[in-house]
Amino acid sequence: MISIGRRLGVSLLLIMLCSVLLIGQGSVWLYDRAQRSYLMTLLQGETDSLLAAMTPGSNGLYLDLGKVNPDYRRPYSGRYFIVEGRERWRSRSLWDTRLSATAITDKPTTKLVPGPKGQQLLVWSQQYRSHGEQLIITVALDYQPLLLAFKQARWWLWGLGGAVIGIALMLQQGVLLHALRPLRRTRRELAEWRSGERLQLNESVPLELQPLVTEINHLGRQIERVLERSRSSAGDLGHALKTPLAVLESRLDNLSSELAPQQLLALQEQLDLMHRQLERTLQRARLAPEQQRVERFYSGTDLPPLIATLQSLYPQRDIQLRPQPDASWPYDREDMQELLGNLLDNACKFSRARVEVRWRLDAQGLLLQVADDGPGIAPEARAGVLERGTRLDQQVPGHGLGLGIVLDLVQAYVGKLTLSEAELGGLLVEVRLPLRARFEGGAQGH
Repeated sequence: MISIGRRLGVSLLLIMLCSVLLIGQGSVWLYDRAQRSYLMTLLQGETDSLLAAMTPGSNGLYLDLGKVNPDYRRPYSGRYFIVEGRERWRSRSLWDTRLSATAITDKPTTKLVPGPKGQQLLVWSQQYRSHGEQLIITVALDYQPLLLAFKQARWWLWGLGGAVIGIALMLQQGVLLHALRPLRRTRRELAEWRSGERLQLNESVPLELQPLVTEINHLGRQIERVLERSRSSAGDLGHALKTPLAVLESRLDNLSSELAPQQLLALQEQLDLMHRQLERTLQRARLAPEQQRVERFYSGTDLPPLIATLQSLYPQRDIQLRPQPDASWPYDREDMQELLGNLLDNACKFSRARVEVRWRLDAQGLLLQVADDGPGIAPEARAGVLERGTRLDQQVPGHGLGLGIVLDLVQAYVGKLTLSEAELGGLLVEVRLPLRARFEGGAQGH
């Protein structure tokens, strides 16, 4: 895709090339026309001088060479004449060269005709009547030196025009970069807005951009209100259903002695399914990386309390952090606590004695690994364990929502979740989250 700067540069280049060609060629052509008109006036004066040099004699008119310009006597001087009357006189400058028939005309012309020694002649011819005799006086001037000067001037004009084009293109790109600086600043602000570092764009922009920035801010506020209403509605619905579910579970316990075991088990499974769906909906309503939050997760202060809480719940487990937490993660604090809490809780439930947490933050994003020394998960069952409410070990309490919630959050951040075998012998859960600024628009695909 061609950029705006390149498109404007190409347009300016074409316009200026055409302008330079037209100006260069047009200037030379206009000066050539003016020069020829001026020289024709001089040639007309030369014919008047030659007419004045025609002196009457005993045998009629003759040409008094003493009154003629000396240039007409120097061979191939570039000045020539022919006088035709009762006799025919020609300048000595022609030497033994004859002017072509096209040069002998009774009408003035600005066209060039071939002359001696490769010269190009500008010719003026006029009829006169003097002392009863009819005369045709033709004078010619070599125009070749001016043609060479015009050619050289044309190249100089084109060269200077090319230099002007180059300077104009550089100046245009500089002005364009300066003019587009507010756009680049707005783009950075949009990235900061998406990552939660700001809540709206700065509206102190040029007049041409102000309507756009205002509309973006308005759209952002509108989307935020819609998302907030959607999350609130989902949360309200979930909380509204909790009480009826609790009543149904209580009634089912009271009727346990009156129902057959199979019927009781079927009803209990349906209630558990409804409970899992409800809990999952409430969690998904809260998981929204596009929310305009500004509180980031800092591993140095947020991880230790989480580890301490889990170790108090599972005192026989040894939870190790590698490396030691000392960095800020560019993600929402509550989302990261939810993700780590579910991963560590799941690892502690199924581990025998040891859980390891590894993480690495670089330009590509966050790589988080949680491993345990438990029984692990068979390769053929790893895909199914991520489905809603799937529990491979029914002896461990819970609703089977931990990894499902983690998967929802990873997908919300356009990340990747993989399960494999850990070096400790148990399950290795690997989470990859890209940097927020690197997946703009990516969430639409999920």
